[in-house]
Amino acid sequence: MEYQLLIAVDVLEFIERLPRKTRLALRAVISEIGSDPIDLSDAVEYDSIGRMVQITVVGDYALTYWIDDADQHVKILDIHSADR
Repeated sequence: MEYQLLIAVDVLEFIERLPRKTRLALRAVISEIGSDPIDLSDAVEYDSIGRMVQITVVGDYALTYWIDDADQHVKILDIHSADR
């Protein structure tokens, strides 16, 4: 099942400030997440309202996203240092 990707503006702005090689790696994984968000997940957490969110580590960074099966969206909510 292919999901539509919805990415928070602050995530996009953060990625655009990174070195080119890192940007390309993150973009590639983000594209893959739209095709297979569960298999690319490295960990699971729960947000403040109890919703399950996935975490995928790409190099030094972790992407946090929510899979909205009802709307067939993957909502990329955050990017931060993977050691955080």
